[in-house]
Amino acid sequence: MRGITLVELMVTLAIAGIVVALGAPSFLRVLARHAIAAQAEELQDAVRIGRNEAMKRSGPVVLCRTEPTSNSRCAGTGGSWQTWLLFADVDRNGAFNAGDALLRQHLDVSNRMTVASAAAAIRFEATGIAHADDGAVTFLLSPAGASSEPGGSDRALQRQVCVNPRGEVAVIAGDATCP
Repeated sequence: MRGITLVELMVTLAIAGIVVALGAPSFLRVLARHAIAAQAEELQDAVRIGRNEAMKRSGPVVLCRTEPTSNSRCAGTGGSWQTWLLFADVDRNGAFNAGDALLRQHLDVSNRMTVASAAAAIRFEATGIAHADDGAVTFLLSPAGASSEPGGSDRALQRQVCVNPRGEVAVIAGDATCP
């Protein structure tokens, strides 16, 4: 009877290990690309819903950044947009209070990517106009620990969610200019 020897088994396991080691970085990039695309789509949906709800309700709707440790209160400055709130601002003070209707909330903090913007919040008026401190708002979505050097492989995975003062939203490549 013929079987496999220990040497043949070890060679097979070594080859399998090499194949897995070569494929793992590609798989991690696929996971990062998927996480970035999903988050960009969720932010784009939140902006569209915020604009539509403001027009439907004839009152302001606010999309604001929150801190992961205090996700029921708007943060006062720009920074990481890993968590955020979208609410109808009934009392028109820009802060989420007991009487405000929560329209959407994002609580998941991903370790595969970062989401950043200089804006602390976007306020949608009944006309659909979007107000922010800096006019247009740009969210930059990058893989966690991304290389920002030109031609870096991680730059190809970056995406931007651009919101103009008219309240229109677009998702573009990370190195492109917002419309």
